[in-house]
Amino acid sequence: MITIPLYIVLFIYLAYISVLGIFSFINLSHLFHNGALTLISFLMSCMTIGLVAFTLYLTFASLVGTNWQQPLTLWNNDWVLKVFNPSNF
Repeated sequence: MITIPLYIVLFIYLAYISVLGIFSFINLSHLFHNGALTLISFLMSCMTIGLVAFTLYLTFASLVGTNWQQPLTLWNNDWVLKVFNPSNF
């Protein structure tokens, strides 16, 4: 049986959010440096950043009571043994 602690999923989510933040910063810096800062591009960038912030808030509100020490089972051999058990045929 392969199990990992549940907080590993939180670290993966944190890495994803970090990469998303870096790409957002690069996007905004390209808008300013290339002179492509129009009203539409600025509003779309603000809307994207706002949606990301709203998603982070909803994630925090949903996961505030989670027990992060609980194990997460990735693979369990018992289900294979139950499926191919000769007594079930």
